[in-house]
Amino acid sequence: MSSSSPDALPGEDVSVLEGRFAFVQAARGWRFGSDAVMLARHVLAGPQGDLLEVGTGCGVVAVLLAGWGYAGTITAIEVQPELADRARRNVAANDFSQAITVVEGDARRHGDLLRPGTFARVIANPPYWRLGSGRTNPHPEKAVARHEFLLDLPALLAIIRDRLATGGLATILYPPERLADVSAAVDRADLSVARTVDLVPAPGRPAEVVLIDLVRGRGQPRGASSWSLLGRG
Repeated sequence: MSSSSPDALPGEDVSVLEGRFAFVQAARGWRFGSDAVMLARHVLAGPQGDLLEVGTGCGVVAVLLAGWGYAGTITAIEVQPELADRARRNVAANDFSQAITVVEGDARRHGDLLRPGTFARVIANPPYWRLGSGRTNPHPEKAVARHEFLLDLPALLAIIRDRLATGGLATILYPPERLADVSAAVDRADLSVARTVDLVPAPGRPAEVVLIDLVRGRGQPRGASSWSLLGRG
């Protein structure tokens, strides 16, 4: 892989992972965290194939997957224009434009690019909190990333149900406080939970985020028999 550091615009800076992946981010807006890296590692350890990422942010998960050799094309959609622009620049600077397509817009639309039933994997690190719960961040970029202003849980699950191929696997992240909501919404969306993995910040500490793998109906993902992960399943 040949890569170069993406050019940072005013109000941006550059973060580097593993000494080789460079990402422009907003200096004061939304910034990726360790949960994005753990999501990428989790996806890489599971079944592979053409992948849709709903809410790619600055493209960190998509770039990491491509850099680690993920076997499948990656379509990364982002509704916030500034973040979609950063994702495009990060994909180009890391030399993955052939493997990753960044789409700016709403994942509930774009049926020409996001054809129903065609993605072996659908992933999302979505807004964690319902509107009206907790404190809304005053920065618009952070507010949309953290609270369900533009994408709530039922809408996300509808995207997964419609875009996921038969036998495919979806992965989403939510804090433990939302697991009851997720369980109820999954049943209504004709999906089921195949596995959960607690993400703990340090040994002996409680999980702050839970990875949730979903399948359509009551099936099992392709390749599940050879899929092994550390975590609670």
